[in-house]
Amino acid sequence: MFMGSTRTNLTILASILLMAGQAAGAGPAAADGCLATTDQWEVTDLGVTGSALDINDLGQIAGSSVSATGEQRATVWDGAQVIDLGSLGGGRAYAGALDEDGNVVGSSYTATEKGHAFHWRAGTMTDLGTFGRIPTLVHDVSAGVIVGEYRYLLPNGTARYQAFRIRDGVRTDLAAVSGSYAAAVNPAGQIAGTQRRLEPPGPASQRTHRAFLWEDGAITELGTLGGQWSQAEGINGDGHIVGQAALGADGVLAGGYIWSAEEGMRRLPDAGGLAAPKAVNDDDVIAGTYTCTGAGTAAHAAVWTGPGAAPALLPDPATGTATMANAVNAQGEITGWAEAPNGSRRALVWRPAPGSS
Repeated sequence: MFMGSTRTNLTILASILLMAGQAAGAGPAAADGCLATTDQWEVTDLGVTGSALDINDLGQIAGSSVSATGEQRATVWDGAQVIDLGSLGGGRAYAGALDEDGNVVGSSYTATEKGHAFHWRAGTMTDLGTFGRIPTLVHDVSAGVIVGEYRYLLPNGTARYQAFRIRDGVRTDLAAVSGSYAAAVNPAGQIAGTQRRLEPPGPASQRTHRAFLWEDGAITELGTLGGQWSQAEGINGDGHIVGQAALGADGVLAGGYIWSAEEGMRRLPDAGGLAAPKAVNDDDVIAGTYTCTGAGTAAHAAVWTGPGAAPALLPDPATGTATMANAVNAQGEITGWAEAPNGSRRALVWRPAPGSS
């Protein structure tokens, strides 16, 4: 289930609230002259306008749905049951991650239309408040440990972010040079994140942020794929981390990677396109997006069945063809969304097809 943040790069979204029938799995076919579409997964539309952001090993899904009155609601799907988690008093909320112990984290507007992070469990939503004057952002939870970052201001008024974890109600800041983000945490408490190395940040050729593994108070930088920067998105139970890294000194071209303590950072096969892995399970099945090199091509949800496997596109639903994969669980179930022609999103789950291995 281990997912990365809802960021695709190091620029924090302007708002902490993201807006946000079953279709048979398609047979192998090229999409837009790009990769083949796998027939090893089938796609299910969850029946709502919204996004599916995380899935745990029990098959429970966290995300958002749009109500009949147009409000974005924090939502958990538990089998046939659809649970509205409520809010912190405002009209918009989303559930970003959940674990197998009944913990859900996300963001919600308050009654004064301020965005705050929350922790939900057993029907009770708790406001995680602010660390100083500015709200927190949370991205993942595992075995009750919550990770994210909060914003603070330098003396010159410049905003920076500090990665943290909350364990047993106690917040710990993760050491960083200046500016850090915590994307994902596994049941062992290992955290995947990204930190800046130099100030101030510059153009692509001068970016120096690096993906890291945090474990027992120590940070290990993961390196790059030959360029200046890397960023982490997801981590599995074995401490394997996925994300993107620059391929050259100009910092523009990037590739997807998987990192392990034993083998270091390895580039994922990408067939010449742009790979953006978001999550990895304990079998090293990787979910994310893939963008073909052709002009005008949209990003598609994609899957790698192992670190050395070629990517394959996940089948499109009837409701849209621009798709995103956000998380993958132990069973290989993948959550995400599709963008419909009118610009709205539909929450999706892809499940291994019967008889697939």
